[in-house]
Amino acid sequence: MSPLSAATLITNDRGEWLTGVSGLLTLNLDTFSSGATGGAFTSGGTVQPGNTAFYSNMNGYFNNNFQIVGFSNATNFLAHTLASVAQTWNNWGTGAILMSQTKDTTNTVSLRVTFRSGGVTTPVNAFGFALGLGGNGGASGTITVTPQGMAAQTVTTFNQASGLKFFGVTSDTQTFSYADITITEPTRWIVLDNIEQGVFTAPPPTDVPDVATLVCVGTGLACLGVLRRRRLAEAA
Repeated sequence: MSPLSAATLITNDRGEWLTGVSGLLTLNLDTFSSGATGGAFTSGGTVQPGNTAFYSNMNGYFNNNFQIVGFSNATNFLAHTLASVAQTWNNWGTGAILMSQTKDTTNTVSLRVTFRSGGVTTPVNAFGFALGLGGNGGASGTITVTPQGMAAQTVTTFNQASGLKFFGVTSDTQTFSYADITITEPTRWIVLDNIEQGVFTAPPPTDVPDVATLVCVGTGLACLGVLRRRRLAEAA
């Protein structure tokens, strides 16, 4: 038996990420949708395209499975907005999105995604989300994602017309309670949608003969060949 290779895989392909992931939980931000009323998304009235809800506090947006908090220096900022035709900056072809504060030359802008179960922070070994970089006419750019316990990972986003870029992690060696998302380019902001978590199970090991087994098989075949030639010689 070959040993199971332990690894942490980072991918921009959601189909690849889903391989081996079960118990999938997804936060689809379109719950903040046109016509929705009340709840955590509005302070009254009806949500219309272009509306925005702000979570400018240390709790940010949260439910039983996820919590997203925005940071900008010593303050909190997180916006949940519904795309509209008139406001093209929030239209990523995906309906509602979460947005960070806009980066300037002096502030530090980031979002933290925390994974939960039953409202309590709970480490996972598989997570993913869709990312974009707002501003600058929707041009592509770079976002840094730092999963707990890992080095910072650079994600090159698509331009806004092409939509959001998936970032996913699976691991059979470690778990993650959170992931931090940051940007460095001024006048831009983070766009986040479709946050997911699950349970990753690595594929079972494959049967591969070890070296000793291969040597024994080879020796046995050689012996059979010698015996066959000897019998043929005796019969001649």
